[in-house]
Amino acid sequence: MLFIIGSVVRFLLLLFLSLSLTFSWSILPGNRVLGTAPVLIQEQQGREWYQQGDIDQAIATWLNILQDYRQQGDILSQGRVLSYLALAYSQLGQWEQADHSIHSSLALLNSQSQDNKTLPILAEALNIQGTLLLAKGDPLAALYSWEKSTETYKKIKDNTGILRTNINQARSLQSLGLYTKACQKLANNLLGNMLKCYELNLDNISSSLSQDLTSLEQAGWLTLAQILRQQGNLESSQGILNKILSQVSSSEVKASIFFNLGQNLELQNDIQGAKENYQQAIIIANNLEIKIKNKLAQLNLLINQQAWIEIQKLLIDIENDLLQFPINQTKVDSQIYLANLLLKWSNIADSSDLLPPWKKIKNLLEKAQKEAESLNYDKGIIYALGDRGKLYEKLALTKTCQLDHITVSDVFDCSKTYKFTDINKINLNNQQLNEKAKQITEQALIKSQSRQSSSITYILQWQLGRILYGLGFEKEAISAYLGAVTTLETLRDDLANNREYKFSFQEKVEPIYRQLLSLLLPRNNQEIVSQETLEEARQQVEALQAAQLNDFFNDICVESEPVDVAEIDDTAAIVYPIILSDRLAVLVSLPDQSLRVHITEISQEELEKQVKQFRYNIVIRSQRAFFDDGKILYQWLVQPFVNQLQKNKIKTLVFVPDGIFRNAPMGALYDGKKYLIENYRVALSPGLSLLSPKPLQNQGLNTLFGGLTETFQQEGLVPLFYVKQELRAIQQQVPTTALLNEEFTLDNLQNILENQSFPIVHFATHGQFSSQFEQTYIVAWDSYINVLELEQLLKENDPRGNKPIELLILSACETASGDSRAALGLAGFAVRAGGRSTLATLWSVNDQATAVIMAQVYEQLSTNKLSKAEALRQAQLAMLKNRWYKHPFYWSAYTLVGNWL
Repeated sequence: MLFIIGSVVRFLLLLFLSLSLTFSWSILPGNRVLGTAPVLIQEQQGREWYQQGDIDQAIATWLNILQDYRQQGDILSQGRVLSYLALAYSQLGQWEQADHSIHSSLALLNSQSQDNKTLPILAEALNIQGTLLLAKGDPLAALYSWEKSTETYKKIKDNTGILRTNINQARSLQSLGLYTKACQKLANNLLGNMLKCYELNLDNISSSLSQDLTSLEQAGWLTLAQILRQQGNLESSQGILNKILSQVSSSEVKASIFFNLGQNLELQNDIQGAKENYQQAIIIANNLEIKIKNKLAQLNLLINQQAWIEIQKLLIDIENDLLQFPINQTKVDSQIYLANLLLKWSNIADSSDLLPPWKKIKNLLEKAQKEAESLNYDKGIIYALGDRGKLYEKLALTKTCQLDHITVSDVFDCSKTYKFTDINKINLNNQQLNEKAKQITEQALIKSQSRQSSSITYILQWQLGRILYGLGFEKEAISAYLGAVTTLETLRDDLANNREYKFSFQEKVEPIYRQLLSLLLPRNNQEIVSQETLEEARQQVEALQAAQLNDFFNDICVESEPVDVAEIDDTAAIVYPIILSDRLAVLVSLPDQSLRVHITEISQEELEKQVKQFRYNIVIRSQRAFFDDGKILYQWLVQPFVNQLQKNKIKTLVFVPDGIFRNAPMGALYDGKKYLIENYRVALSPGLSLLSPKPLQNQGLNTLFGGLTETFQQEGLVPLFYVKQELRAIQQQVPTTALLNEEFTLDNLQNILENQSFPIVHFATHGQFSSQFEQTYIVAWDSYINVLELEQLLKENDPRGNKPIELLILSACETASGDSRAALGLAGFAVRAGGRSTLATLWSVNDQATAVIMAQVYEQLSTNKLSKAEALRQAQLAMLKNRWYKHPFYWSAYTLVGNWL
């Protein structure tokens, strides 16, 4: 969906908060503004009309007063009333009059002496100008106006005005997508204790919320709650909303709080709770615009639930409301969002269900574009144009998929066709529809690029790439896709701090990389692809790996820089399995050699089933079934390159695993006679460009060991009785500082790491890797330590960044059950925890076997001076020779991630 619901939320807040954030009314007598008493009474009456929603009456009243002030020659009062009129005209969508009024107001006020009589009125007019600019979709200009207003308020030491305009600045930063800056500005102004935005939680903000808040402070906290939600801090957002709900008296502000509570609950998948909050907002709100925003949110939920009868009823209600709207930005945004909801409906409904007509979507978007043009609302024009292009693209897709012999790929998927009641009334064929889609999308893209609106631009570039592919212009399609990923790079900070993108990464970001890879890589082994194209594909795989990890942490944690494998290890080959919807592409990088690629034609569904079966048959300790599974994976990933591997004397295979391959024990791949580890060292990397390649032996083997043989506060965990045996074996091999059981606490870890440096940190304790970093943790005696807390701990081991941890060992962790992306947590630990390498387990292994293999690893590292990968390999080979532990269940779970040297 091109139009993101966050935009609707922002403009809803504009309406909800307009009174508290726009008018202070402090600039009226007796606050040093001249005017006669009867006129002031009429001015007050105009304000009351405005607050009651009778905008026409307010305008009529202020126009009469304006004439009186002109006759009196009262310049300051004329400037004040003209600013009121500007805001009132904007509420009716009369933007020409609004612009004329605010410009006239500022011209009059700037012509006067900048003293304590003029400055309060000028500050308020600048504040109103910012409100109008944001309403017209120009947040950058709004920010500039509000900054000037803040500086003016500072000159007269008006703390209330300073707070109001700082809150408004945060709103413009939010609209620009600069969520961290917006959050920090609000935190500084509402809390005053200089907490960083990422430090905010209910414990350190509750005291500021417990007192009686002014309506202005309520507005500020409401904006902060919304931004915290967008950053993923749902708990703090929810807490703020609940706190201020009990304090507000305005039904409109209460409606805003209910709306935001609904948004929070929707993100937490509490659909019923979200619906109830939206309904409550509709009931208590008096303003039509507030009602329709909540109705649109309800409509989205109903479409997701496929409640077609209820959808029809609510749609009629919304369409009737739209007929009563004045032309303004909110109306434009609402029409665009409604068009997208109808398009979504046509995508998920069955042919037997009630379907929307495509012409209704077309008419909504054309009307929205026309009204946006009348407002000079560029962002609305771009969205309307872009979505019109998308509509024609989907119509072309539907027409094409009705033809025979259609090849399905990542770019072209007939399982995602759209259905309309009037689809057969379209007179254009698929080629003509795509041409129309291309023409309109290019118009939107030109406008978007001219405004440097990167968050829209990358989506339009992606859309254009799909359309060009549909037209058969593959080279041009690749160029458009490359443009999209380049634009995405400029958006990394904003995407990482935006929960809306966090929740839709797999729909709005990852598909761009996969579709581009599908275009770059050969369809079969007969197709010849240039080395330049294969190198581009390799770089895009690396970029995707980095993007996935950044998404995992909701933060920018990894930078991707090209690395030559020959510079790291001239006996290593890098293997990139790339999962596409219709094939598996395996890209292999050899030292000082051309890239090689092999294609296996298999659907993603079948591939994932096979990999899951391989792992499952090992975990349940089947007697023979895993051999056949391992052989199939070997034939996919290794067999096509065996001759080149032997010719180049390759000793290490480094897999950069994609998707389901992250969960696979690569060392257990089977060639029919031997396991992979019998021929090669095996390591995993979240990306070759993420490595810091230095051998362990140069750093020493001083080890910090933390472990649990019993549990104290954590229920349901099995005691690890053999951890003591594991510790004794390690102490015999390397200098060791040990924290066992009640000594293995967060405080003790912190104290030791602050005062000593350890190349190896070893945790023999329960833990879990998950696709959510909050659920990726290890268990200490007194707490669960998640990956971000561990990162902070381990940084204390190396505050200057000179001696990072070389090897982090997690010898009793496992990937979360039923979590298809859980192994991201293992890669996340490897990258974020600060170690160059991480040795961990894909599943929970018998702790007696763990003690045996860990003893072998340390012996190989200390006595034989081997690399990490070779030390693990030799330990695994020793297990293979042990009749009790030769089954791959006991040894193949151990995975080395990161630097293998």
